[in-house]
Amino acid sequence: MDVRPLFLVEQRKKTFKNWPFDEKKKCNVNNMAEAGFYSVATGADDADAAKCFLCGKELDGWEASDDPWLEHKSHAAKCAFVQIGKNEDDLLAPEFLSIVKQYMMNETSRVEEVAIGQIDDKCKLVKRKCLRAK
Repeated sequence: MDVRPLFLVEQRKKTFKNWPFDEKKKCNVNNMAEAGFYSVATGADDADAAKCFLCGKELDGWEASDDPWLEHKSHAAKCAFVQIGKNEDDLLAPEFLSIVKQYMMNETSRVEEVAIGQIDDKCKLVKRKCLRAK
């Protein structure tokens, strides 16, 4: 399980290893991270794949002139992070805590789904072994 606190902008920035746009472009690493995105790239074919740490919206096909905040809002208007619409440094304590709470709830659900899947897989394996033993 990945334990990086992706609700922190500095941690999101660290995920962008081979981002295709430099700091002179609107769609740079800093702006991506401030808009809630972290990189989910696995190689050169998807070097611009990014995902919101809170709502989970994944986007690719970024262009150098794209504004990450506007793209996030356009594709995930109901995201709590988008609705607050502030950079991390501008968040009030209750807003920050609300984001952390939602992040933790989402992560807990994700971990639960993974665990249920693993348990289901084990159950199927045991069931197959039992049927073969008959």
